[in-house]
Amino acid sequence: MAWRRRPEPVDEHLDPDAGHDTASTPEPEVLAELAAAFDDGHPARGTITIGGGDDLPDAVYLDDELARDDSSAGTVFIDDDGSSDAILPHDAAPPGIEPRLRQRRIGVNRAASRRRLGWLAAVAAVLVVAVGVLAVLGSSLFAVDRVAVTGNVYTDPDELAAVVADIEGTPVLLVDTAGAEERLEDIPWVADARVVASMPNRASIEIRERTPLVAMLGADGLSRVLDEDGRVLDVIEGQPVALVWISGPGTLDLTPGEFAPIGYSAAASLVTKLTPTIRSRVESLLVTPDGADLVMILTSPAGPIEVRFGSAIGDNAQIEKLVRLERQLDDLAEPGDTAVRVIDVSTSEVTVR
Repeated sequence: MAWRRRPEPVDEHLDPDAGHDTASTPEPEVLAELAAAFDDGHPARGTITIGGGDDLPDAVYLDDELARDDSSAGTVFIDDDGSSDAILPHDAAPPGIEPRLRQRRIGVNRAASRRRLGWLAAVAAVLVVAVGVLAVLGSSLFAVDRVAVTGNVYTDPDELAAVVADIEGTPVLLVDTAGAEERLEDIPWVADARVVASMPNRASIEIRERTPLVAMLGADGLSRVLDEDGRVLDVIEGQPVALVWISGPGTLDLTPGEFAPIGYSAAASLVTKLTPTIRSRVESLLVTPDGADLVMILTSPAGPIEVRFGSAIGDNAQIEKLVRLERQLDDLAEPGDTAVRVIDVSTSEVTVR
């Protein structure tokens, strides 16, 4: 766009020689610098110089000059006083937008920006507070200094103490309760465990132990204590009188946590089904490792009674055989009965000798 200048109106009543302000044309060097400064590959730009010594509004010059300019894609720079202080493109208002509308749009954008900044500041504040709270709760100020343990009777005290020692001194929020429970349940005596850490500095351990039912002699001369699944709970000296003693061919060398052969686990399962009457008279159990043959020795005034069960495998079969035994013992309680040495309940046809 060519540089133009609006001609000043001439007042016929004024002395032509009288001095008054006129807009001067910018120096060619200034125009060259402006052109170089704004030459960024966009369409050509022009400059409009507005007269400074007349009483006409500036819009008259702009409207007239823009109307005569056919390069609408170009950018116009305005020199109002000849000082070459051009208005930059990003500072100029887009054509056709009222100043009040432009100011309102600017205000709306600024308000939206302030709201976004407010939300960001609020989120940041919440995060800072949360991190601070977690840092305090995870500090030594809330470290566990007391662990209460309940339910332990036979559990190995050394293994239990190791778990407790790992919990003590740990911040409440950082106590690995699941890991502690898993370690406790690895102890043969422990059926299940529950670990709870509570503010400000307490923890508790609840243990449910397995029930010992039978005992058997090991290859080393020590007794193995078994639960109903045939799991070895402990290795002890001597023969525990409160448990049913199991004997079998050969000896087994098992450590705590291992399982005895199926015959021994079947015998232990049978003990859980004994009625109080029979349980009080059981002296011992003889079983083969494969469980194919099980013999129960009962006490009686006339001497021991050998009860033959046959196979010890299967819960239903065990119950049926125990029912036959209970009925036969009731019959033997009748006056005048002779001494009985053998009762065979392995089949539905019970035999007594």
